[in-house]
Amino acid sequence: MRAPGGCPADLVPGDHRRVVQRFLPRPELQAVVECGIVVQRAAGSLSRFPAMPRAMLTWTQPIGGAAGVSFHALSTRATVHEHPVSLRAVGLVLPPGTASRLLGMSTGALVDVSLPWAAIAGPSEAARLDDELHLAAGDAGRLLALQSSVRRVLAQGPERVQRARAEQLDRLCLAVGRDGPRAAAELALGERQLERRCRAWLGLAPKQLQRLARLHGLLSDALRRQRPPDADAALAAGFYDQSHLAREARLLTGAPLRELLREAHPDGAWWPLATQRLPARRLG
Repeated sequence: MRAPGGCPADLVPGDHRRVVQRFLPRPELQAVVECGIVVQRAAGSLSRFPAMPRAMLTWTQPIGGAAGVSFHALSTRATVHEHPVSLRAVGLVLPPGTASRLLGMSTGALVDVSLPWAAIAGPSEAARLDDELHLAAGDAGRLLALQSSVRRVLAQGPERVQRARAEQLDRLCLAVGRDGPRAAAELALGERQLERRCRAWLGLAPKQLQRLARLHGLLSDALRRQRPPDADAALAAGFYDQSHLAREARLLTGAPLRELLREAHPDGAWWPLATQRLPARRLG
């Protein structure tokens, strides 16, 4: 089945195969949404997520259950989700700056938590999104509805203030993700100032964000090449050696590096990593 505009609609009812698809965000949201994901999981399957320097906004519907929208903050530890019943999930992958902007309007910086969208966006916006999701034309329509809701929440308040905050966060996340505490000089901050700002805006210490960004950058490259990183790649990414990389992979994902690369495919529990090498389709 296909929705208007040639986009895939719902997966076939009763088809409990494990399916993952990746979509590009709307052009005007490319700076605040990394991609859209559609995934279906079979009853009895697992989803394994590493610690992630990204957030997610998801609509999930267990087969035979009630659908709901949740916001998942940046994570500092690996998690495993068991699926006792089949489910379909439609979600947006959000960079840390977007997560900070969304949380800053409501709860403040948080990590390692999942919250109902109403706690972030407010009851009125959450109800509006529920109505749009109910009327949406399949999964493609649901992805568009989620993006519209993010856009509306980010547009709250003076545009000048929102634009300035977005620019500050983008600069902070880029510099700290690359250099960790050493980014203080580039950002014209003292090290303690940088520490306070990162914790206040992102819920992470500079070193934590650097570790997450460093590992995921190397994992992304390894997944694209479909081979483990060699010693030169580990050094170039900022690891002391391959042993250092192996330890970090285990600490932040809960699994050996070779297992991650071997099992990162749409049928496997590590499907979140597989999304990085899936072709991306455009909505609409």
